[in-house]
Amino acid sequence: MIEDSATAQTYPGWTIAQGDNHGADAQLPRRRWRILHNAKPPMGATGPAPGWIKTPDDFVHWLAVHLSVNELYTYFRDLEAIAKMSCDLELLRFARRYLHSNLTHEFADTREQI
Repeated sequence: MIEDSATAQTYPGWTIAQGDNHGADAQLPRRRWRILHNAKPPMGATGPAPGWIKTPDDFVHWLAVHLSVNELYTYFRDLEAIAKMSCDLELLRFARRYLHSNLTHEFADTREQI
């Protein structure tokens, strides 16, 4: 279930351009990544997100290992609310894609692999 980052689906507006640390094109992707990190529930002693996380899906798969299904649903509902308040259509699509999926089935393989 965990895809290789090189073959993982990329999303428009999530990739920070190399060398563009302060440009307007880099602000929105950074904001989205901050939202993903800051909206997650407290996870105890898991530490910071690992370095292999390159896509939003990688981040979600990492979260799925550490959170219950109910916590994941709450996380995506929170992301949906944040996206609506900030008028971020791409973040809204991302949250709804997971909200309307079967999280239990989708992440069952991830939990078994760990």
